Amino acid sequence: MNRKILVALSGLAIAVPSQALVGLAVSAGLNSTTISGADQVLVGTSLPKAFPVGDTLVAHRGKLSGMTQLGLKAWLELPVIPVELEAASNIGWGYYQSTLTLNDASGSHPIPVDFAAPIPGQSKKPGQTPYFSMLNDVTLRYPILKLPPLSPIQPLKIWVGGGLTYAIASRVVEESDLQSLYGTAGSYTTPAAARTTFINNLTTNTVGGHLAVGAQLKIPVIPVALFIDGKWYLHVATSPAASKYPFVANAGLGFSILPDTPRLLLTSRGSAQLGAEPLSSLGAVDPC
Repeated sequence: MNRKILVALSGLAIAVPSQALVGLAVSAGLNSTTISGADQVLVGTSLPKAFPVGDTLVAHRGKLSGMTQLGLKAWLELPVIPVELEAASNIGWGYYQSTLTLNDASGSHPIPVDFAAPIPGQSKKPGQTPYFSMLNDVTLRYPILKLPPLSPIQPLKIWVGGGLTYAIASRVVEESDLQSLYGTAGSYTTPAAARTTFINNLTTNTVGGHLAVGAQLKIPVIPVALFIDGKWYLHVATSPAASKYPFVANAGLGFSILPDTPRLLLTSRGSAQLGAEPLSSLGAVDPC
């Protein structure tokens, strides 16, 4: 009987790749995006149009080095083609020190730009401005190695790939971003109103690409997958102050769904055959 069960399980492992595999996962990681520090004085032609001619806008920005990131992903493996399809969305966030001050004939007027990142659980950090980005990826993956070699069961897979990225990110306390935020001539009224304008027009977007490499561990018939991957992003910065080629590393846990998997069953004579019955059908095996 032990021999029959072993044959059945080995056959099941071999039969698994004959059907599409869908996976859903959550992840956490680190995003290497940096925001450069700078002190800028905007006056004359560099002064945003919203402010009165002759005034001076002084912008101070501290440096941001790296962000925390959380994400979701789904992937599809088809037995008839050698590549796999992945869709993922990751959001990263961090804070940098900043001040924004308008100087006119009556004195200096600070414009508050410290507020909480628009992410659940985040709170305001005095004197700090949030920066966040959402990276939405479509990736083609190509498995280059499955381990252990020469085994009918190869739970570890290493893949490489690349694809397109739709990036949404926040504007920064930076000259060109401020000119975009306050581009309506004569619209400035009060520092509080300028703060509201900053918050209400915080995000912008762009399209870029990425290269990727990853590893995935999934034991056949167990619907759980562990993975780690890294992505090098190309031209996803929406602000001149943000790094254009950040690297992101993620690790996560997912659930693999295997619909209508063919299974190797044992007949009462001990021979093997493929069928669509659940694995519990093995309970009918002749015990002799």
